[in-house]
Amino acid sequence: MDNPSSTLEIVHTKTVVSSIVLDASWPEKILALASRRVVVVDAALGQWASWVADRIKTDTVLSLSISEKGKSLATVQKVYEWFGRTGVMRDTLVVGVGGGVLTDLVGYAAATYLRGLPFAAVPTSLLAQVDAAIGGKVGVNTPWGKNLVGAFHPARVVALEPEFLTTLPLREWRAGLGEVMKSALIHGGWLYDALDTIELTGENAALWTPLVKETAKIKVELVNQDLYEDGPRMFLNFGHTIGHALETLLGYGVLSHGEAVGLGALVELALSERLRGLDVQVRIRVYRWMRAWGLPTTFPRLDFSRLWQQLQGDKKARSTGLVWVLLEDVGQPVLVPNIPEDLVRSVIKDLS
Repeated sequence: MDNPSSTLEIVHTKTVVSSIVLDASWPEKILALASRRVVVVDAALGQWASWVADRIKTDTVLSLSISEKGKSLATVQKVYEWFGRTGVMRDTLVVGVGGGVLTDLVGYAAATYLRGLPFAAVPTSLLAQVDAAIGGKVGVNTPWGKNLVGAFHPARVVALEPEFLTTLPLREWRAGLGEVMKSALIHGGWLYDALDTIELTGENAALWTPLVKETAKIKVELVNQDLYEDGPRMFLNFGHTIGHALETLLGYGVLSHGEAVGLGALVELALSERLRGLDVQVRIRVYRWMRAWGLPTTFPRLDFSRLWQQLQGDKKARSTGLVWVLLEDVGQPVLVPNIPEDLVRSVIKDLS
């Protein structure tokens, strides 16, 4: 197993734009960023809010009830209003404490208020720790598509605190595992093999620390090659092309993000078999994982024409067509444009 150092760095044009802190030093790193700090926290976290506020020495806290449905510009407006009432200034650090929905939304509010406020993230879910809070993509959903309004605004510090994982409900573990699985498929290595024996429990968060660190490391390596998602960073969208369309069509929150990504991964693995010669045993192995973890493995009944239309509005689409992420083998992702509609329809019919 690789053993990453205590901090991973996202670097752009030779400047560190984000530090992902993998040990207990994260409060000190946040304190060093600004003399004034304000916190926006998911209301569902309860006492965790004061636990974080005490460590970063602030009593200016907005508790926000948030869900995938509420990840919207209307909720951002509430955050803006609170910024105004509390007198946030250009050098005030905004700290988002919560899952991926919260850190996405608060990061977007920070990116756009006063033309940009410094931002730090304390992700509290597995999904946010391994993916959502890392890399600087922040944003909100619209009725016509997921994450279509957003910005690139990397958190100056991302605190990967394993204590938060000890109280996660089972569905939140499943949501995070969809992203861990994605990283294992596009990168390979020991993480791919480790998923055969993974257990959904937060009773001993220390057992998850190597998996969280490795998944974070994989994302940081890709982001450092391509901060603004023009090339290799697009590999991180494996499973997301179909996944985001499902989340939008079924209604935000019907499927968790990880559940939708898992179904999208099955589609893209099947497409990889037909177009890139991927061994079918990879999809069989992934199917076994998803069954063991309680992730859905049967594609929901949908009007394919609606699904296809939704795919054309995906944020990865270009004027030349939609770009898919497929696998030639585990750890060998490729970008494939313009997969024919009939082929996608056939694969989804098989999975249904």
